Amino acid sequence: MNPARFQSSRWRRFVPPVWTSVLAVLLMAGCFGDQGAEPESPSARPRQRDQVPEQQIFDYRFIETRQGIRQWILESDEMLKFAGQDGMLLVDLKMDFFQDGEYHSTLTADSGRANQVTRDVHAWGTVVVVTEDGRKLETEELFFDNETQLITNEVFNRFTRGNDGGTGIGLEATPDLEYIEIKENVEAEVEDGAQGESGVR
Repeated sequence: MNPARFQSSRWRRFVPPVWTSVLAVLLMAGCFGDQGAEPESPSARPRQRDQVPEQQIFDYRFIETRQGIRQWILESDEMLKFAGQDGMLLVDLKMDFFQDGEYHSTLTADSGRANQVTRDVHAWGTVVVVTEDGRKLETEELFFDNETQLITNEVFNRFTRGNDGGTGIGLEATPDLEYIEIKENVEAEVEDGAQGESGVR
């Protein structure tokens, strides 16, 4: 029950009528004085889960091919498609990448969105790319461009290859991590005595 209304009911029983109008004015001033305050109720904030998807598929799977050759396979525990949106919302996604039909790396993420027209994928949360030969990229967001076949971001990255690697902000790379360029605040992590390059540019 609203506290202001409760007090108003009690005072009308015991206070002489001459004070009724005064109390009403004071109560109204108190009610309207807080209109600029930010609502505290969580229900006042929009939430995407309140939206009802027009399509929901569990254990979703999509295979991208070019000229009959497999390029990548996208899997998700749950796919949600909302009206008026080109993208599909993905929950717990995995992408296996292939080159000339041969597997070479896997991307996993907590969440993502895939564009049904361009086949571009945006992954976020705990994002990890692991290659068949053990290279590893850890970050919180990745964009995969299906046209250029590159993964990019503008956030913190950690790349490791055996005992070597590096960290930095911003990234452009191929999904097999053969080519990887970290853009800013680059710090190399090379084991003492190691020969050759770590693969980070």
